[in-house]
Amino acid sequence: MKKLLSGLLCLLVGIVVRAAEDPAVAKLNDILQKDWQQHKLAEVPQAPDHVFLRRIMLDIKGIQPTPQEVKRFLADKSPDKRKKLIDSLLKTPEYADLLAMRYSDMFRIKSEFPINLWPNAVHAYHHYFLDNARRDRSFYTVTRELLTSNGSNFRVPAANFFRAAANRTPAGLAQSTALSLLGMRYENFSDDRKKAFEGFFQCIRYKSTDEWKEEIVYNDINSQVVKAGTPDGIDFTINAPETDPREVLADWMTSPKNRYFARAYVNRVWSWFMGRGIVEPADDMPLPETFWDKVKLSSPAGQQPSNPELLDFLADYFTETNGSTAKLIKLIVSSKAYNANWKTVKEQQFLAEQRFAAFKVRRLDSEILVDIICKVLDTSESYSSVIPEPFTYLPRGTRAVQISDGSISSRMLDSFGRPPRDSGRISERKRAIDDSQRLFLMNSGWIYNNAGKFPKRWKNKRMNFNERVDFVYLNVLARPATKQERELCRKRNKAMKKTWVFWGELVWSLVNSKEFIYQH
Repeated sequence: MKKLLSGLLCLLVGIVVRAAEDPAVAKLNDILQKDWQQHKLAEVPQAPDHVFLRRIMLDIKGIQPTPQEVKRFLADKSPDKRKKLIDSLLKTPEYADLLAMRYSDMFRIKSEFPINLWPNAVHAYHHYFLDNARRDRSFYTVTRELLTSNGSNFRVPAANFFRAAANRTPAGLAQSTALSLLGMRYENFSDDRKKAFEGFFQCIRYKSTDEWKEEIVYNDINSQVVKAGTPDGIDFTINAPETDPREVLADWMTSPKNRYFARAYVNRVWSWFMGRGIVEPADDMPLPETFWDKVKLSSPAGQQPSNPELLDFLADYFTETNGSTAKLIKLIVSSKAYNANWKTVKEQQFLAEQRFAAFKVRRLDSEILVDIICKVLDTSESYSSVIPEPFTYLPRGTRAVQISDGSISSRMLDSFGRPPRDSGRISERKRAIDDSQRLFLMNSGWIYNNAGKFPKRWKNKRMNFNERVDFVYLNVLARPATKQERELCRKRNKAMKKTWVFWGELVWSLVNSKEFIYQH
């Protein structure tokens, strides 16, 4: 009788949850499941709560959950607790910090060579994206501001869009704009489309002021007829300066009818959370004349064809929500793809990751990894620039994801693949683990010595052996230890002559584990 009642209760809960499911999430899941069925992929179970909690907090906040947050989430039995968690995380200041870091990579926020924005402009430009993230301003509105702003690059932050490029000729600005906003490689354009796209930028001028490193971005005031055109073959004849060519470009770029812009943005955001784009590389979208042929029929060598229906659905949703990045992220992380466990049938593992049926395991981004190492070891990293000009003193405790300037870094950040922000390409960020990184984690005296101080945290606290083991696991791996792990720890502790050394070595070994280093 109890089993029957339990089964009925689970069925009712499932019906209630399904009925309360957001229609957009339901549609997204239907598209994903249809694709999985077509490829005969085994159903991957939902990731356990502790795995999901760490995953979502690292992806949205760049921070691991605290032991208290882990215990509270695991104890919560409400069916909509994941939805509530997502809603709460998207309102945190740490979410804005991490999203601003993504934009800083995308738009090359760097004070020194080859971008040469200089410190004042860097801070203004970074704060612009930080404020936009906090307020969830429409990315359509932001894009129009980036394309059309004039004025001081210190006082009109969006004007730095035309400053933050190594090459500020019309060709260089066309290249950076195509990459950042359309996810397309300008060098792949035909010669006539290159020349046409450059036309939008041929009236842009720069002039210095009496203030150190300040520049004014403005349009040429001389009358001229500008021939310009978009990558999809629409040509314009523009009378400047009566009409700003960039306004014409902004009208085309942010039009709801422009599917290339929406597809490029949602594909990039999808890659932030799923480890790869629907079209891969996420910033190398096919050109208009071959777009659907290439999306449907070809992808880079060794990869499966893409999912056009999924890409268009996300683009439509992005347009319907007026370019809300927060709503797009909420949709993605609410999907069965994001909530899935990472492991599936061995023979299907690669294909399941390609089709987003299983969560793709990946090494944590350098800034996030450094931040959580510092958090676990209760210490901090110091950051500086190899060039003395930028003001590089950062307060103790500054998180790596909060660093505005691509010229300010550390040996550990660089070692783990922080992008230099020279080109704005996604490939600048290195996510693969290599031997130098492993050697650093295993041999660093800084890590080992700080790990040895961990037992100070339970000084004057009454905790038995198992409670201490759980305390370590909750702080390092964001989950309680298993029964087997507690037993192994007990045996190791007994075998050591200096038992006080055991706790530092346990922390050190967990920091070196794949479970800690990888997003899973």
